[in-house]
Amino acid sequence: MLLIYTHKITPRFSYTMKQVFTRILGVDIIFTTKVEDFIKHTGPKITYSKQPLQNEFFVRSNELLFVHGINDLKITVEDWEGTPCFFRTNDPSAIPYDIFSASFYLLTRYEEYLPYLKDTHGRFPPLESIASTNNFLHLPVVDIWAYRFLDKLKERFPTVVSKKRKFQHTSIIDVTSSHCFAHRGPMRSLAGLLYDLGSFRFKRVVQRTSVWLKIKQDPYNNYA
Repeated sequence: MLLIYTHKITPRFSYTMKQVFTRILGVDIIFTTKVEDFIKHTGPKITYSKQPLQNEFFVRSNELLFVHGINDLKITVEDWEGTPCFFRTNDPSAIPYDIFSASFYLLTRYEEYLPYLKDTHGRFPPLESIASTNNFLHLPVVDIWAYRFLDKLKERFPTVVSKKRKFQHTSIIDVTSSHCFAHRGPMRSLAGLLYDLGSFRFKRVVQRTSVWLKIKQDPYNNYA
């Protein structure tokens, strides 16, 4: 069991720590804001705050997990041993970046709550995201940061137990219409033909009749 000391437990803090440690790394964790509990704990423990308590495994925290509301943050993306990262820390932090605040920023899509220029469908344009503009949209950086942190933690606490994740997937195909021209029924097929003729869509008329005469395969029939 890993004990995490912090000066303030907030919903942002709890969510991020559970996501990184419990869901990604498979490490059991507990939180505390009491210095005496931290000192008494004999197992693996870390401090996530502004200042270390002793000579423990310490990560200097950004303010992001301890404040309310949405603010326009200045983000500077840098290279951390070949992986993009941001929210740089400084000594005596055990790692050079506050990966927990950075993870929260990305996991919650924080930047999408800030003012932005919407695309034609009223959505946040992905090309404007911090991941796209800094060329790491293809990288699962939160997972990479988490496992890099675990390596550092195990150097200090070799007894830390990390459970391996098991994955499964289900492929789902959203089929609005199974066929374009075939199996539509006589009335719908005739109505479609008349509509194509009335709209001068002669290419579709040729396609439609070719499918009916079984000269060509229905354009939607790509199930094989």
